[in-house]
Amino acid sequence: MKMHMKALAVLVALVFCAGCAAQKAAGPGCKSMVNVQKYKQKAENFLVLFDSSETMDGKVGEKQKICIAKDAVTRMNQCIPADVKLTGGLRTFGHGYYLFSIFQTDLIYGMTAYSQDGLRGALCKIDLASGNTPLVKAIDATAEDLKGVQGRTALILVTDGKPTDGDAVAAAEKLKKAMGANICIYAIQIGDDFDNKKLLEKVVKAGGCGFVANAGNLAGCEPMTDFVERVLFDKCITDTDGDGVCEENDKCPNTPKGAAINESGCIPGILFDYNQAIIKKKAAVQLDDLAKVLNAPENLNISVELKGYTDSSGSERYNVSLGSKRAKAVQGYLINRGVKSSRLAIRGYGESPPVDSNTSAAGRAKNRRVEFACEQK
Repeated sequence: MKMHMKALAVLVALVFCAGCAAQKAAGPGCKSMVNVQKYKQKAENFLVLFDSSETMDGKVGEKQKICIAKDAVTRMNQCIPADVKLTGGLRTFGHGYYLFSIFQTDLIYGMTAYSQDGLRGALCKIDLASGNTPLVKAIDATAEDLKGVQGRTALILVTDGKPTDGDAVAAAEKLKKAMGANICIYAIQIGDDFDNKKLLEKVVKAGGCGFVANAGNLAGCEPMTDFVERVLFDKCITDTDGDGVCEENDKCPNTPKGAAINESGCIPGILFDYNQAIIKKKAAVQLDDLAKVLNAPENLNISVELKGYTDSSGSERYNVSLGSKRAKAVQGYLINRGVKSSRLAIRGYGESPPVDSNTSAAGRAKNRRVEFACEQK
């Protein structure tokens, strides 16, 4: 009987791996689009906490959650620049490591000098989704994993957000107290359960910095590149003085001449009311000024991507749609002010990545926005 059960477990693992491998093969590969000379690195280390518990055996649509999670980490691995110096690690929590983990959580990679091959090999060791969800135990183990590691660490939770072993928020607060400014917590949620998302937002907030992204919003190479940039680098910086080094006084690339800029040297975004895609009066003044700048002869070679975002109140699909509507509203406004439509691309990103916490009204208000990314033709 025991032999039959063992054979069945092995068969389940093989079916799982074959399913994930087929899914991976069907999807496009990514490569890093981050120019490390143009961005300032803000994290020297990263540690992925990967949920391999029984709840990850469920599905989102037609895809198994754990396969979605493996795809997300695989894509992240592909988007990390090969020439960036990082210390990396991967810790599982659940019983999905080599069939059944006796420790419930296992550091299966790192902490070590990061390589794409190293992280990819570790992912292949995750066999199936089984057992309870000891997220608290995994967060507690992180403190030991990071002993002796120098610099700032990005802790990345990849989970559906259903811990079963206690107060994950308190565990995150304890970790933050121990590490201070040397840690930021991020989460990639698998699935779109609203209550689970709220819990992950609280865990991230306990870390004092970071954000929650949904795996569905990171399915392409471009959004995953954005995620990697936000986690590991200070974005929107370019080498304005031409010395080949990214410095504090360097500013956003391709800012139109004469444009109003914020403290980062970037064109300020505009904000929207809750669940609305209507241009507000204050935003209209900003857009009038921007249209004049874009229509100036010295700026006619600059195109703009209008990036629409939301807070975390709605579902993933709804938020992407609402973000697109906000970007389209800005596009229409600028076209009516004489900017050619060929210079204005739109994209809805939904709630990810936020610029502030979604756990407060003030933070959600800042996340309901359209940002501007300029590019010279």
